[in-house]
Amino acid sequence: MRQAIKRLLCAAVCLLPGASPCAAEDWPTHPITMIVPFAPGGPADVLGRVVAQKLGDDLGQQVIVDNRPGANTILGAQIAAKARPDGYTILMAIDGTLVMNPFLYSKLAYDPFKDFAPVALIALIPSAIVANNKVPARTLKDVIDIEKAKPGTFQVGSSTPTSQVAAELLNMRAGVKMDIVPYGGGTTQITAEMAGEIPLGHESLNVALPLYKDNRIKIIALTSRTRSALAPEIPVVSETYPDFDLGIWQSIVVPAGTPQPIVDKLFAALKKAMNAPDLREKLANAGIEPTISQSPEEFNAFIHAQAETREKVIKTIGLKLD
Repeated sequence: MRQAIKRLLCAAVCLLPGASPCAAEDWPTHPITMIVPFAPGGPADVLGRVVAQKLGDDLGQQVIVDNRPGANTILGAQIAAKARPDGYTILMAIDGTLVMNPFLYSKLAYDPFKDFAPVALIALIPSAIVANNKVPARTLKDVIDIEKAKPGTFQVGSSTPTSQVAAELLNMRAGVKMDIVPYGGGTTQITAEMAGEIPLGHESLNVALPLYKDNRIKIIALTSRTRSALAPEIPVVSETYPDFDLGIWQSIVVPAGTPQPIVDKLFAALKKAMNAPDLREKLANAGIEPTISQSPEEFNAFIHAQAETREKVIKTIGLKLD
């Protein structure tokens, strides 16, 4: 009788505006939507589907991938920001979504620092500084020494805002001014790289690594803080310029106001998923390095540190996309 009364009281409370204790206790009771702000088929979509499957298995409810590409991830982020904070809508957010767009656009349809609650960092895709095989430099020190001795020797290809910011940050840290050459897409850029049309470029490791292993390009360094398990022999920029950390990353966030017990349960499920050997193997084959932050709080601190670095560079170079 007491249990029946408790369930009736709980159901009544859950009907009140803004109430969430029952939802947090029982979550999830029906399928969850994972918004992936990219078209099907790319690395982000692969990551989303692999993680969604693992989460569904652990949580006992299907996690449905909802691809919402458009406007540099803004469309998907806007939809997620307006969703009910009940744990049934989650967003796979990249670095651009959370720590680039706020500084690249004068008006943004969402506020990443107010509209979302961080859950976890789940994957790293380091940006690689690549060189065509005609370039005499083999190390980052070689590149900088040559550029300082003869300014204008190197131009750097860039096809995304993240790669442009990484290239400009290297210029700032190294005290050089290598010209940044924009490309309309990564395929166009890497093709020009292999053809020797441009000496250097920034490319995601999942694209560059197969070409590097086939000796079609060089990889000078990675822009992540630590070496990648996918290619541990490749040095990182931070070994020459400490604290340099501007890799591409993927994460999970939820609408602000989502009950903390749901955030904690989702984090625990993500931690289990990202440590599963079969998931790690699938992602490694796609050039994605799975990871997991220690807690939602740690991920929140990571976001703010990344935002501070990128804001400084973007404002210094005056980069805007609107």
